This record gives sequence, structure tokens and C-alpha cells, in this order.
Amino acid sequence: MKAFFLTLFLFNCSCWLMAQSPATFMVVGEDTNREIVAKGGRLDISKIKVENITKNTIYLAWETVYNSFPKAWDCSMCQHGDCQIGIPKGSEFKALRADQQGFIAIHVMPGNYSGEGVVKFKIYDKEHPDFYETLTFEVEVK
Repeated sequence: MKAFFLTLFLFNCSCWLMAQSPATFMVVGEDTNREIVAKGGRLDISKIKVENITKNTIYLAWETVYNSFPKAWDCSMCQHGDCQIGIPKGSEFKALRADQQGFIAIHVMPGNYSGEGVVKFKIYDKEHPDFYETLTFEVEVK
């Protein structure tokens, strides 16, 4: 009887592990950028790269999961294949071929407004949304 329950337990564990989404991309370097900008200055670009680690083309999507940038700051962001004014709720990369890198980048023009802000993006493969990475940009204007 013990052998039956042990076999059943091991089978359930292996099914659970096999159901996990595989990693199809990885963050290149750090997943968090910390930037300090002088009051009256600007952050021209802060970029975090990701790389397709498969032999196939993948399609990454992202969504903003947290944004505490002060409303007085002018911001924009770029992703692999597109740039947008402000920090949108989400979008998709252009295709990433095998071994190709993509990125998410932010630009901040705080004017004469000091303060701190954090924006976090959840990035995932559209075919395997259970596997994701969180990219974080922390900006302080002094």
C-alpha cells in the first residue's frame, strides 16, 4: 500500500514539473536598473536586454505591473521594435529570432521636479505565459 501511494505521489510531482512552462528567454545582465538624474537633467536611456535562448522564433509580450513615476515627469519607453510616449499598460515585441536580443528601455525628462519613481514590467513569451521575468527601473531625480 505504501508503494502505491509513493508511486502516485511521484507521478503527481512529475506531472506538475512537466506542466511548468519552459524558459524561452533570459535577462542579459541585471533585471533592475537604478538611475540617478540631476534636477533639470534627463535620462536619455536606461535599457534592460533579454535574449531568445531557443532555436526558434519567439514572440514576447509585456505589461506594466507597477508605476510610481511622478506625474510631473515626462516619460517614454521603447521595446524591441517600437517606441511609445508615456509608460503604456502593455504591448508586444517584434519577433525575436533564435539567439537574438531584444530590450525594454525608458527615457525620463523630469524637468525641475525632483523625486523618486519605480516602474516594473512583467515580460513573458506569448506561447508560455507562465514563465516570466520582471524588469525594474528605479529612477531618482536630485
